[in-house]
Amino acid sequence: MLGLPDDTPVQAGDATSSRDAPGDGIDATASSEADLSSSIIAQFRRHLKTCSRLPAQLAPSDKVIVKLRVLMTPKGTLAGDPILVEATASTKGLLLKQGAIDALKACQPYGMLPVDRYGEWKAIDLSFTPADFAS
Repeated sequence: MLGLPDDTPVQAGDATSSRDAPGDGIDATASSEADLSSSIIAQFRRHLKTCSRLPAQLAPSDKVIVKLRVLMTPKGTLAGDPILVEATASTKGLLLKQGAIDALKACQPYGMLPVDRYGEWKAIDLSFTPADFAS
């Protein structure tokens, strides 16, 4: 009717449908946050800071921010390029985004992430400011 898909629920094991259940796949809502302990997040951030360098055109006091969605493999490596969620709309925002992506790539693998809790960190939204980078 009107060319819209039907509302028939997808049955488990139905090989004829390619629709994901809500919250499955990479289209999970951005509001779902990893429920990792603050000590694991702190270890992750400390490790990331060892691999990061603030782009020369940015100062630690610059008021810019980027938020990236990072998809991870069970081995603690990036499953692909981080996805921009939001950023300060400026040249400095673009520089911060690239610096954050470079740091995320350089720091892998992230061995501090508990394998048994992979479902909590397979997609992580991370915010970055210039203060998150090594000088």
